[in-house]
Amino acid sequence: MLLLAFYGSLFLVFTWPLALDFSSSLLVAPGRESYQFLWNVWHFRQAVLSGHNPYYTDWLFYPHGSGLVMHTYTPIIGLLSVVLGDDMLALNTTLLLSYALSGAGAYLLTRRWVRSPLLCLLSGFIFAYAPYKMQRLPEHYNLVLTATVPFYVLMFLRAFVFREGLFLPLVRSWRAVALCLLLGIITLLSDYYVLFGLIHFSLIYAAWFWFRIGHIQWRRPRPWLYLVGILVGSHILIRLMHLAGLKDNGIWWGGDVVSYLMPPPTSHFVHWEWVERLHHNPQVFNMPDSLENTIFIGYALPLLALLLWGLRVVRRRPVSWRFQDLQGRPLAWVLVIFLMFTVPALRIYGHDRLNLPTAFQHFIPFVNNIRCPTRWIMMIGLFLPIITFSALEAAWRDRWSTLSQHALSLLLAAIVMIEFWPKPYQRASVTMVPPVFEEVAKLPGTTLVPIPLSILDGSRLVGAVEFEQPFYQTFHHKKLPIGSLSRVSPELFASLDQEPVLHALLSIQTKPDTVPPAQPSPRQVQRFLRTFDPAAFVISPPYRNQPVHAYLRQLLQPYHYREQLVGGYVLLTPPIR
Repeated sequence: MLLLAFYGSLFLVFTWPLALDFSSSLLVAPGRESYQFLWNVWHFRQAVLSGHNPYYTDWLFYPHGSGLVMHTYTPIIGLLSVVLGDDMLALNTTLLLSYALSGAGAYLLTRRWVRSPLLCLLSGFIFAYAPYKMQRLPEHYNLVLTATVPFYVLMFLRAFVFREGLFLPLVRSWRAVALCLLLGIITLLSDYYVLFGLIHFSLIYAAWFWFRIGHIQWRRPRPWLYLVGILVGSHILIRLMHLAGLKDNGIWWGGDVVSYLMPPPTSHFVHWEWVERLHHNPQVFNMPDSLENTIFIGYALPLLALLLWGLRVVRRRPVSWRFQDLQGRPLAWVLVIFLMFTVPALRIYGHDRLNLPTAFQHFIPFVNNIRCPTRWIMMIGLFLPIITFSALEAAWRDRWSTLSQHALSLLLAAIVMIEFWPKPYQRASVTMVPPVFEEVAKLPGTTLVPIPLSILDGSRLVGAVEFEQPFYQTFHHKKLPIGSLSRVSPELFASLDQEPVLHALLSIQTKPDTVPPAQPSPRQVQRFLRTFDPAAFVISPPYRNQPVHAYLRQLLQPYHYREQLVGGYVLLTPPIR
């Protein structure tokens, strides 16, 4: 409980003053996807309580609807919301518990090989509050739900005993096996990237024994010749696969080595002007300004790791307790593979230097849905501190006094804290919902038709998206003909063009300076009004008095719609029924 209190209190400090409005506000990145996660929780609870399938919705893309199996849905938060009966409280409580449990789990895992409680606390902090996660916190809630990861690794090591050269391990504890499965299910309900992290760890760890990695004699030339052959062969083969037209879903998104030196824009103390310029540089990054470029893990920890590794290479320090433990020895191999995952093309300052063997996974169907390799920095943040701090204890053993060890640990903790400390976060609350949507909530009718119209998924956008619309829907409870999900079918993207009224509005919204499209026929408009049963049309302030506003006004004039201005929004409502 003390560990949970310690790491949980850090969450409250970093997100302050969220704790003052824990059930009525949430962390957001304005103009980004944060609001979708509240909609996820709201929709899951509404579906369960009404007896509907929570993995299908017609609240978006009405009347067609969409499945949510491939959507970043985070049903674990929805389940908690069903219990608590409060969506924002469930969302914030899940985040608090995830950070607290992530830190506590990493602490317990580190204690297997590190004796210093200070270093174990720091290891838990690095995993729980790495810059990658603090940047994601107000935007991609699913990617910070890492509480199961260290506990899974702990249970995995308790469950199985691997033997070199043999494929199947011995089961040491069926109880631990059951806990691994339970943690896997919880992770599946949290985020599929994190779930694949557990799967990758299991396979990479086992491969160390399958291929007898520990018996390779790296001081002899033959292993290095084999390694060069593998690297050159994989580079050429992947190049040929690209030339043959085979598509990969992730190499383009791969990280740049220089990104390890770049604190994210959310860093409070260490985000400098040169870093900002680099973030915006299209010659370095395929997606400038994208948070997918973040693989920063601080400066102090990697430098310390390299120093300790160098001392070991020249045999100036003894081996660590982790290395002496047969179960701990493969962790360095696991770390190296995850490092390779983050830079599949070994991109250095915008230039792809070498297609690494790990890049082959991006050609494998289904597996290539994991298209953002930089997200594996999550796993590096777990294993790098364990390996480094165990080596540090081996280096200072019998050489440094206890006081000196504590002093260095505290100094390292202070430096890491400065490197990781985030800027204050912005929040959204119920008080920020524009009054026009309170008016919409009072109106009879099935749908709200907002202007601008849009359909968005992870790789395509039609129209102009307003990310707040799902957030507003949780208050006005009207279905939308538009939507934003992680995966949207081509048929739904085509739906706006196939409906004459929506097609006309989208056309003039997108190209206001061109000749207006022909108006839909009265019969088409009447069919639209019957099908969608709109409670209202709402035009956002940037589109007020624009061509799409005039076009919609003229379109609805024969049907006696009433127009009023509410808080800068144009509200068009049908006659009283």
